[in-house]
Amino acid sequence: MKPAQIPACAQGWEALRGDSLGWLLDPERPNLHWRVLVELVGRPPDSPAARRARSGANAAEPVASLLAELHPDGRWATATPLWKPCAGPGWRLIAAVQWGADPEDPRLHAASKRLLETAPGDGGLVRPRAAHPDPRLTGRALETMVALGWEKHPRVQEWLAWFEATEGWEDDPATAAAVLAAGRGGLRPVLAQKAVEGLGRRLAESRGNHFTALGHPNLLRTDAAEIFAGLAAAGIGFRSGWRRSLVQLQQGQDRTGRWSRRSPVPRSLAVPEPDRPSKWITLKATKALLAYAVEAELPRLFPYPPKRP
Repeated sequence: MKPAQIPACAQGWEALRGDSLGWLLDPERPNLHWRVLVELVGRPPDSPAARRARSGANAAEPVASLLAELHPDGRWATATPLWKPCAGPGWRLIAAVQWGADPEDPRLHAASKRLLETAPGDGGLVRPRAAHPDPRLTGRALETMVALGWEKHPRVQEWLAWFEATEGWEDDPATAAAVLAAGRGGLRPVLAQKAVEGLGRRLAESRGNHFTALGHPNLLRTDAAEIFAGLAAAGIGFRSGWRRSLVQLQQGQDRTGRWSRRSPVPRSLAVPEPDRPSKWITLKATKALLAYAVEAELPRLFPYPPKRP
């Protein structure tokens, strides 16, 4: 059958080649399990099933390795500078949250409080040996602190004010994706709108493989799975200029409806290499296609409705 003859999706799940939900709901990986329950199944974050899974998240890999040097008082047993690229404690904290760390862990509370009180920078955060605040670093830190419940902290409010006063950050996709994620709780709607506009322009302009190198965690970069999952979570409606990137994302799945990692995990994180295909990337890509497949008129690939218990 020629591509033009393939019927378009009438429901989001038809954009998938297979049903990966059972594979994603892995009880051996509670850090992933609770996020799938909340983000894909639709369970409330405080539901018994989500809380039960979340309670074991920080003992699972790779979160356990990322937080191994973190003391109960929030100090890190390392002399590595806070923001040394991907190896510093600040980046390890960000990566742990992206990998589903339990935000109620007292160690994370202490570490994030200490980071907010001591991180260098006037306004935005400053990378090592840099003279000016870095929007990408500030965006990822902002996203993480909001995820850990610090949205009302004066330093977080300072970062938000700095973004409001700074021009051009929305043209960097990684920064815009992080700011959009931080703004999903209703923080500074103007910032969320600027992030959406910046991401929309880049998606419409993208050609070839610009956003198809999927990875997790995304620290100093981003990709189509993260961008579209973030837009969907923020309730942003489909725009016609996004179709090319959505088609590319859809084509990246294997015959079972799963996605593989195309961008390596930073070696400096020193964590066990994730599996292939990637459950985290599949979670994000599935969320994206479920949200936008019908409006984007993506080709129907799933031959029958997925079975549910």
